[in-house]
Amino acid sequence: MAARNSHQEIAQTLIALNEIAVISHMRPDGDAVGSSIALGLALQALGKRVHVWIEDGVPERFRFLEGAQFVTPPPNALPPGLECVVCLDCGEPKRLGGNGQLLVESAPLTINIDHHETNTLYATMNLVQEKAAACACVLAPLLDALGVALTPPMAAALYVAVNTDTGSFQYSSTTPEVMRLGARLIEVGVDVGDVNRRLYQELPLAALHLQREVLCNMELDAGGLIVHYSLTIARRQELHLRLEDTKDLVDIIRVLRGARVALIFEELEDGLARISLRSKDPAVRVNDLAAQFGGGGHPMAAGIRMRGALGDVRSAVLQATCKALSSRA
Repeated sequence: MAARNSHQEIAQTLIALNEIAVISHMRPDGDAVGSSIALGLALQALGKRVHVWIEDGVPERFRFLEGAQFVTPPPNALPPGLECVVCLDCGEPKRLGGNGQLLVESAPLTINIDHHETNTLYATMNLVQEKAAACACVLAPLLDALGVALTPPMAAALYVAVNTDTGSFQYSSTTPEVMRLGARLIEVGVDVGDVNRRLYQELPLAALHLQREVLCNMELDAGGLIVHYSLTIARRQELHLRLEDTKDLVDIIRVLRGARVALIFEELEDGLARISLRSKDPAVRVNDLAAQFGGGGHPMAAGIRMRGALGDVRSAVLQATCKALSSRA
């Protein structure tokens, strides 16, 4: 089994380096973006030469964060002089995207900082805390170990990361430790009202049209225990949607009373399908469900990317979901 490392060991390694890349997974969420920006800013504060890479860039809703302008797609080769690639919020290299995976595989040193229980400990050094609510919760003590004083931009990035990965502090992962971290970030200077307005109260018109589409066309299975919606390429084009516009669709339908599992099926190019899964029942672990199809994530939130026609993929995943629910009974 690959070695696990402490915050202090990771900090000592980073302090000794001069040029470092920070990378996170494709189709990034708030934790991926916020953690990447926070670590990038912290390393810059230590005088390091820093690259911050995310294959799909920073989604529009997170671009208000200071430091978002430094995030670029990963190049197709390691920059000369690069000594280390730090992977954030990513359980396995393939989720970094094509170039990202190649860069990690060719880097002289890799560091893996994460909170997914499906993490494969793929790096040279691994700081993985599966019970942490967000990658940012693992990262914050590392910034302390680095001796970095939190600035308002770092704090705002970490706050976005923790806020979004705990469902605005609504999920069961919201522990007293999480709330203490939130309080500390606010003390540093996070404007909670402004950040939450930007995250949740500034939706483009296309997003509202999409919400209407989902609510009008969602389907129920297993006597209402499963709620799901399917989005074809053709419909996405008719609605003039970007791929990032569909990121949180599953949260629209997961609130249905009586539903235990919510799923969004998306048709992608090249014969691929993407599935977002959410559970409202701790006994139904959607990461285990996703693993059956090559996906992963958390017990209550997971994802799958698989090859196949959308209808065939939907049938297979729904059948497995029904089986998971029946075994719970």
